[in-house]
Amino acid sequence: MRASIPKSMKAVVIDEFGGPQVLHVASRPMPDLADHEILIRLRLAGIGVWDPWVREGGLGGKRFPQVLGTEGAGVVVARGKKARRFKVGDRVYAYAFGNPKGGFYAEYAAVSEDDAAAVPANLSLNEAGALPASGITALAGLDKLGVERKGTLMILGASGGVGHVALQLAKRLGARTLAVASRRDGVELARRLGANLAVEGHGEAVIGAVKDFAPGGLDAVLAFANSEKLAEALTGVKKGGRIAYPNGVEPEPKGPAGVKVYAYDGAASATAFGRLNGLIARGPFRVAVSRTYRLEDAAQAHRDVLKHHIGKLGLRMSD
Repeated sequence: MRASIPKSMKAVVIDEFGGPQVLHVASRPMPDLADHEILIRLRLAGIGVWDPWVREGGLGGKRFPQVLGTEGAGVVVARGKKARRFKVGDRVYAYAFGNPKGGFYAEYAAVSEDDAAAVPANLSLNEAGALPASGITALAGLDKLGVERKGTLMILGASGGVGHVALQLAKRLGARTLAVASRRDGVELARRLGANLAVEGHGEAVIGAVKDFAPGGLDAVLAFANSEKLAEALTGVKKGGRIAYPNGVEPEPKGPAGVKVYAYDGAASATAFGRLNGLIARGPFRVAVSRTYRLEDAAQAHRDVLKHHIGKLGLRMSD
């Protein structure tokens, strides 16, 4: 099934690896659909802190031009012959890392139907566009830790793109949360999202906060950020506790003796999206999109994503 679709689209592409200046807008042919794929007319693409790494050649590959972007949300406008999970007109959000059909910095994206999910009714398309990678990564970390009801969990980087989503999911799972956030606006965001305690991660208060929050030691830590000062806070995990972090966090978190440390990746699947949607649907949920940019301003967005900000940044497909 297919709606009226143009033959070409606007996209942010690179013709070589390099700095933000290599990003530019170009006309690209509409991607073809395989049997189990859907074509999404995008409303917003999320900008991950990992996107500059991809732009610089982190994933390798020499086929140019390349369209960047790992996540986004919009409306299904076509589906492959054997695609059955969605119909034309459905609101969906999707996550595809290294998609051979091209990324989400574009007006349209073709993805496997298993890499997409229906947008939860309590989220806008703009919120959903910034959610997929963060939601899947956050939930995978919580699952890796085996977060339990009333267990004590510290989240490092709790005001960032993945961290602020993980904080809300952890609350859904019943954990008591200590949010370590960045600057005053980050601490305020963590408090609004329901953290039992929120502290600023660059100051001297973290160690004392850990001792006050969990006198017997933390059950678990989910680390989306790390530094020399934050590493000291990891000594507050009790023996038998767990630390998890997504691959790419540097320096790699280390735990004290008797604490298990897990590195992991978040992988999209119909099962993972279903569980994520189920948790989000339990009540009010916020995806903090702190700023959006036009496609033509993608280079500036890549500069800004590596600076202080709360939540996520996004590329919007129309004004």
